[in-house]
Amino acid sequence: MNNMHLSDERSNDQHQPPTEQSPPVGDVVVRPVPPGRRRAFITRLASASAARARAPFRIRWPLLVFASLVLAIAALGAALAILNSPLLDISRVEVEGASVVSAASVKQLAGVKGQHVLLADLDAARQRIRALPMVKDVEISRDWPNGIKIVIVERAPWGRWRANNTVWAIDSDGIVLEGPAPSYDGPIVTQISALPAIAAGAQVDTTALRMADELHQRGAPLPLPAILAFEWSLVDGLVVVTEHGRIVFGGADGLDFKYTVWELLEAEAQRRGQPLLFADLRFGLRPRVEIGINLGRGVLNRDSSAAAVTTTPEPPNLLASSATAPTQ
Repeated sequence: MNNMHLSDERSNDQHQPPTEQSPPVGDVVVRPVPPGRRRAFITRLASASAARARAPFRIRWPLLVFASLVLAIAALGAALAILNSPLLDISRVEVEGASVVSAASVKQLAGVKGQHVLLADLDAARQRIRALPMVKDVEISRDWPNGIKIVIVERAPWGRWRANNTVWAIDSDGIVLEGPAPSYDGPIVTQISALPAIAAGAQVDTTALRMADELHQRGAPLPLPAILAFEWSLVDGLVVVTEHGRIVFGGADGLDFKYTVWELLEAEAQRRGQPLLFADLRFGLRPRVEIGINLGRGVLNRDSSAAAVTTTPEPPNLLASSATAPTQ
């Protein structure tokens, strides 16, 4: 009986549910957190995080103002130290690209040596250097810590212009260059009017130079008469001087049409066996023409349907100025 009772008690102990109290670990008794309390703790933690996220950011204005003042004072002190530092005074001026222009003249015109590298007026220096007749463009930059770099673009001879018994070199902008013009196989435009006054730095009509170069390459429309020279004046513009007379082209407008009219006039003059003494091609379909051997003048009236040439006898002295070369 006693044995049966003990076995029943063991079996009852095995079927009893375990209590919440865990066995002691050393002197500390560890008890598990109930599930309800764990969920409540997590919920409170999430609520606190969400509340902090929704809370507006508070700027501490006094601290921010103080920090700004400190930074401003530090920046001002650094700027004053830089502006007063002799280490930034310009002591080096380098000039590049000057072969005809004197580098010493460029440095003197710049006038920046000894100035502070940050305070030097580079735009004013650039304008002074560009005033040189042989300077087409100039670039000035700071070469830290105490230098200035000047790059010169010089004007290059492009054409030739005769005035006052002197042949001047002209660049592509029409600026008269210093020194004698270089010799090359190209036309010379002779100015026969007093104005504009020609000197180094003056500007001439580049259109006339381009027209003269174009006509020089084309040549006369017929083998004879040949082109002898090119003249220019404020009144007539470009004039082609041939072995027989003068052909007034004026401006560059309608150059191809004018050249075609010149060819027709030369052909008509040769058909008649008389030289073309003068032709003013500036009037489109009604050019003023003089054809003859200093004994008459032919006026060619062109319209869209026909062309006619009439000759009117005149005294020889009235036409003496029309021919500029011996007739053939």
